[in-house]
Amino acid sequence: MTLLTTHNPIRPLPETTASELMRIFIDQDTDALLVGACLALLAQRVPEAHELAAFADALSDVAVPFPRVPEGAIDVVGTGGDGASTANLSTLSALLLPHFGVPVVKHGNRAATGVCGSADLMEALGYDLTRAISDLEKDLATSRFAFLFAPAYHPLLGRVREIRKRLGIPTIFNLLGPLLNPGQPPLQLLGVAREELTAPMAGALSRRKSLHRAFVIHGKDAEGKGLDEASIEGPTAVLAVRDGVVAAPQVLVPRELDITPPQRHALRVADRAEALAVARGLFGGAAHADFRPAVADAVALQTALGLQLHRDAGLEGLGASLREARTRLDQGFTLPFTLRAEGRS
Repeated sequence: MTLLTTHNPIRPLPETTASELMRIFIDQDTDALLVGACLALLAQRVPEAHELAAFADALSDVAVPFPRVPEGAIDVVGTGGDGASTANLSTLSALLLPHFGVPVVKHGNRAATGVCGSADLMEALGYDLTRAISDLEKDLATSRFAFLFAPAYHPLLGRVREIRKRLGIPTIFNLLGPLLNPGQPPLQLLGVAREELTAPMAGALSRRKSLHRAFVIHGKDAEGKGLDEASIEGPTAVLAVRDGVVAAPQVLVPRELDITPPQRHALRVADRAEALAVARGLFGGAAHADFRPAVADAVALQTALGLQLHRDAGLEGLGASLREARTRLDQGFTLPFTLRAEGRS
């Protein structure tokens, strides 16, 4: 407790201090108001890569472990917190990638401040969030897909989730979620909502020994606001991470990829019911009544970036992968998992 009252959380923290602070956050005896105050203070500045890595390591040390994942497995995830209320583009991309032979180990949670979290959508689609680890291993072997529900692997974060909801602002935990996949897949496509956070997040990823390659991306919408995904409305900055090294940023422009920017708010959903309808429209292909071409373009772009990572191709040839993914979306695709009996529809 002394650490919280004597160290100013606004200043950068040494790694050992950051680790100790995270252990205090998840200690059930720590006052919730004090944790909330510290989280609000930390939210006032940009964290450094070593702090993010230390926070994540402290949480991973007390997480439920997951067995070794297949070679070439990927997680497609965003930090959230952009306030854009878009469809679940990362999750939909994660559901599409197995159809191209890419193993996906998706780590996610329910919405903390947004409309529909990845776990909310997966549950609405009929996925059993309580699947045993042994069943998830089989899923990866047979269907190339597993969704790891964050609370099952990070039970100590339950109290912090309630504190985050009461604060109602993005906190350091929005950034840590993408760093806490218990499967530690060697590939990651990570969307970051705030531009100034792309370099620290890329730096934190570069410290992960299990990571081989990653793209850290930050998009801009038509109004110039930040997105935690690759954008079909404006430019997208891409930081490539490979074997512990962060490359210089590159920029993707929709028109250079033959993507026509959509009408305003074409990617937005109002609630979970609409998010589910949009997802089902995508599964049904271009002929489905709820198929949204703009959502298909956006999901195709995220998927193409995942394919480039899996194929170790950098950004070269991204356009071809984009067309490949978009063609598949026009045709529709099936879910890479077995529905719960009560989830069938």
